[in-house]
Amino acid sequence: MKRKHILSHIFIWISVAVALFPILFVFVHSFMEPGEIVGRYSSEIMESNVSDFSSHNIHFVRFGLLPEHPTLEQYKQLLLESPQYLRMFWNSVILVVPILLGQCVIAPLAAYGFENIRWKYKEAIYFMYIIVMLMPTQILLVPNFIVAGWLNIRDSYLAIILPAMFHPLGVFLIRQQLKSFPKECMEAAALDGAGAFQIYRQIVRPNLSSVVAALVVLLFADNWNIIDQAVVFVTELYENPLSVYLGSVAAEEPGMFFAVSVFYLIPALLVFLYGQDKLADGIALSAVRM
Repeated sequence: MKRKHILSHIFIWISVAVALFPILFVFVHSFMEPGEIVGRYSSEIMESNVSDFSSHNIHFVRFGLLPEHPTLEQYKQLLLESPQYLRMFWNSVILVVPILLGQCVIAPLAAYGFENIRWKYKEAIYFMYIIVMLMPTQILLVPNFIVAGWLNIRDSYLAIILPAMFHPLGVFLIRQQLKSFPKECMEAAALDGAGAFQIYRQIVRPNLSSVVAALVVLLFADNWNIIDQAVVFVTELYENPLSVYLGSVAAEEPGMFFAVSVFYLIPALLVFLYGQDKLADGIALSAVRM
């Protein structure tokens, strides 16, 4: 048993190291000089990397974790000399914040309705919700594109924000928690004359904080990394979120790629660190109950 215990710990630590290494690699490389990055990882011939070319002009990458001369030059270029990245960062914020706010309002109300309001076709509609939730984003792009054309919002952020605000994931998670919510509390409130919305506002909603917080963390991660919808609906280059433009940085400005990646990673990391306990609690409370 002792040997099994040691082997399991070794396996866990190896897994953690493998998972964290890409983040550590990007973070450390963000302190490299732009010229050092270009010299190490591009095919451009420079004085610093000419020895890394073979006789057939094949470039051999000089892989290394630590920078030769640590510097903040990448961050200086990013924050002071390249305003397009800051603009795209705020484009991402403008997309994500309304989605999160909309979900925090709509998903608890919809879940409360599905769980507590009696209606003949309620479960059939909820089943359709689950089907939509399981569909890949790429399949939903076509109907979203058509509807956005009908609403005349095809070339605006609304074409991305509105479908995301009504994504079924939040309704599913919150309804699973409501299945274990004591019905006696709502029945007692109804006997005292409280209406359905008053019961929701004063009794149900205050007890959904953990699962709503978990939902915010999950949706932030999903929508902060939005790509497909932005590629389809955003036509102007500088209206794109940073997630879309990040792939072009390596080709256009490789000397800044690692700093831009860290800059892009920080909000998601902060949200996860702040909400990790709530995420665990919310998922546990939303465990599927038959």
